[in-house]
Amino acid sequence: MKSIELLDQIVQVLKETEKKVEDLSSLSSKNKEKVLKMIREAEENFSALKDEVVIDNEELASFFLKRATKLKNATNNKTIERLGEKEYVKDVRAILRYSKAAPYDFAGYMKYVNRAYKAYVWGLISFFIISGLFPLGFKFTSLLLLIPVLLSLLSLKKRGYTGLMLAFAVTPIPIITGAYAVNYGIHAVGNPEEINAVAQAFGTSLGVAQGIIFLFLLLGLIDVVFLGYATYMFYKHRSAFL
Repeated sequence: MKSIELLDQIVQVLKETEKKVEDLSSLSSKNKEKVLKMIREAEENFSALKDEVVIDNEELASFFLKRATKLKNATNNKTIERLGEKEYVKDVRAILRYSKAAPYDFAGYMKYVNRAYKAYVWGLISFFIISGLFPLGFKFTSLLLLIPVLLSLLSLKKRGYTGLMLAFAVTPIPIITGAYAVNYGIHAVGNPEEINAVAQAFGTSLGVAQGIIFLFLLLGLIDVVFLGYATYMFYKHRSAFL
C-alpha cells in the first residue's frame, strides 16, 4: 500500500530531523531534550504503525509527510530564532499528536471511538428522559446542559479535542442523575406508598405507576453504564482527538 511507503518516508524524515536538532544551538538544553524526546516518540509511533495499516489513506499520509518535511526544513538556528523556541516546540508537539492519532485513520482503531460515541449518545438520551420525568430541578439542570451536550456531540463527531473536554465536563451530572434514578427505582419498586405516590403524580393506575418506576430503574442503569463506558473509552482513546 502507498500509505506504508509514505509512513516509512515520514520515519526517515524524522530521523534526519532528530540529527539536525542535536546540532542546534538556538534551543535551550531543556527544550532540546524535550524536542528530541517528542521526535523519537513520533518516529516510534509511525514506525510501529507501518505493520498495522489496514486502511490505505494516501492523502492523510501525504499530509503527515509534508508536515514532517516542513518541520525538518524549519530545524535550523536561523528559522528557530525567527519563529521563537515556543512556536518551534509547538510544531514538534503537533507532529507527535499526529503520530498518536494516526492509528485511528490507518489501523482501524476508530471503531473503538465510534462505539464510545454511540454509548455517549444513548447514555445522554436516557439522562434527558429521566430528567423529564423527575421534578422541576432536574429539568432545569438538563436544560443548562443541553447546549454543552450538543456542542460536544458535534465536536466529537469531527474528532475535536474541544468536544472531548466538553464530554468530560458534562458527564458527571448525568451519571449522578442516573445513579439517583437507580437508587430511587430499587427503593420504590417494592414500596406500596411510593407506588401510590407515583400513580397520583402521573394520574395513572398502580400497575402503570410500577411500570414507570421500572422505567426509572432501567433508564438509570443505561445512563450510568453507557456514560461510564463512554467516558472510560474516550479517555483511553483520547489520542484520536485533535
